[in-house]
Amino acid sequence: MKKSALLSLLAATLLHVPAQAAQAAAALDCDRRCLLQILTTYTEALVDNEPAQVPLAPSYRATANGIVQPKLGQSEVWGAIRRIPYRHALVDPQTGAAVFYGVLTNAPTRNAARWWFYALRLKVEKRQITEIEEVAFDGTLGGTPASSLRLPERVFDSVLPLGERSTREQLFAIADSYFSVVSHEVPYRQVPWHPECQRLELGVFTVNSELSSGSCGGEFKNPATQWNVRNRRFYIADVERGVVFAIGNFMTPPEYPNNNGSVVFEVFKIQDGLIRHIEAFFRGNGQLHSGWGDGPGS
Repeated sequence: MKKSALLSLLAATLLHVPAQAAQAAAALDCDRRCLLQILTTYTEALVDNEPAQVPLAPSYRATANGIVQPKLGQSEVWGAIRRIPYRHALVDPQTGAAVFYGVLTNAPTRNAARWWFYALRLKVEKRQITEIEEVAFDGTLGGTPASSLRLPERVFDSVLPLGERSTREQLFAIADSYFSVVSHEVPYRQVPWHPECQRLELGVFTVNSELSSGSCGGEFKNPATQWNVRNRRFYIADVERGVVFAIGNFMTPPEYPNNNGSVVFEVFKIQDGLIRHIEAFFRGNGQLHSGWGDGPGS
């Protein structure tokens, strides 16, 4: 090998060393198992009403339904719940994001006084939580109560063969394309829909159902199926499983004032580069601000 070629190869190798070292350091900081354990610690503390058990960074920031909390444990669900019968966890070591979808209840029996749909986003740095975003809703959407949910859709757990996977960048772009079609910024046919695509909001099928006969894409033939999705935030991309998680502020468009706006937590299953499944948790009675991000709805 010529000296110039050898030097070029060495330089290229050295350029990759810092990036590889940074990735290794991030993995050692808090890997997938670590993030899942932190979620367990958090949910156990929630049930036991012991916020002191949560590993908080000294300068952490927390919101509940978009309202900044001066101290963890002061939202409506802390001190009220007894169990969490529905549990769905998502994590991403590269961003330090840990997300939990749950159903909370305040009594050990089915005839509880209250049930909540619950979504939680954490940001973890150096094994401590720096950001907490909680959303809780004790109502229903389409008549399906939170008490009806038991097990999350296991399609999100399946590991994809190499040929069916998308890159992190592609996963985020596909999720963003969904927000764009909700906003009627692009035609729905430009979004990569899977033929098996289904979408649920708070346990209710919003497509291919009595509530809405349209498909995941076809429902947007109705011009009234529109929100202005702003303050789009992307936190989790799981390449092996084809899972991507994002949050968007679904803001009511002036031409459709009856479209209820809210901050929506969306998780997508992407297979073969196509949206196969979508699940959304949010406050069904509306949430104008997230308390996070920049721009409208933040």
